[in-house]
Order: sequence, then structure tokens, then C-alpha cells
Amino acid sequence: MTNEQYLIVSYFSAAAAGVLAAVATALLLRRPLREAVARFAVPVRRFMTRSLFAWFVLAALLVFMSVGYFGTCDHKTYQSVVEDMPWMISKTRFQIQRVSAVLFVAVLTYAMSMAVVLIIPRRKG
Repeated sequence: MTNEQYLIVSYFSAAAAGVLAAVATALLLRRPLREAVARFAVPVRRFMTRSLFAWFVLAALLVFMSVGYFGTCDHKTYQSVVEDMPWMISKTRFQIQRVSAVLFVAVLTYAMSMAVVLIIPRRKG
């Protein structure tokens, strides 16, 4: 496999892995979300359950695409990027790490918001 082929395959593989991780995370959290928002009005429930997939996938893709290949370590051209295989490997790992970190933060944010949703109504009743 040439360096250019590696760049293309690793780029799209990392993107696919990020999207699959986001979808898997959303699937795991879908049922608890439905149970947590069961007391809300139908439009709110629909919005929260339907937007979960879009939110996680969009976050993963945006963070994945935010990692740039140019402008660092004297890589000003496409050819200089393709010639540096160790640097491409490190960039692929960095993309996967960033997507994983964002999904982790998304799950923490989800957990905190669900805690608020579950605790506040109990205090009123």
C-alpha cells in the first residue's frame, strides 16, 4: 500500500469508526432517554429522542473534520503530507482520540442533563 492509499483509507476508516461509535452510543442511550423523558409533552419527547442520533453523529463528524493536515510540522503541501508516513499515522490516531473525547463529553453532558431532568420533577412533587 502506498502512502497516498494509506492516507485515503485511514482517513475514511477513522471517519467511519467515529460515526459507528456515535451511532452505537446513541443506540445504547436511546432507551434510558425514552424512559427519562416519558413524563414530558409529546413534542419535547420526540425532539429529544430523535435529535440524539443527529447530535452524536454531527459532533463526531465535526470534531473529526476539525483535525487539519496542513500548517503543522512543515507540511505545506499535499505531497509533503503523503511522504511522511509516521506523521499520517499520528494524525489518524489524533482524529480517533478527538472523536472519542467528544463522545465521552457528550455522554457526560447527557448524563448530567438526565440527572437534572430526573431530580427536578421529584422535588416539586
